[in-house]
Amino acid sequence: MCLSSVYQKKDGENLFLCRNIAKVIPDKTGVTVFDLMGQKTVIPGQILEIDLLENTIIIGEEPA
Repeated sequence: MCLSSVYQKKDGENLFLCRNIAKVIPDKTGVTVFDLMGQKTVIPGQILEIDLLENTIIIGEEPA
């Protein structure tokens, strides 16, 4: 099973937000992520990068 950590790119740096993310749902206003236990987190912004080898998801500050 591959779970990811989510970071938000802010001022050129990646700030850690959450770990063990199993599901990602992007929409027009942001990104909703669910961890292994089903806990939901809504993050404003847009997906900038998903790296499946490093198990990371980078989210930008502003929605598309």
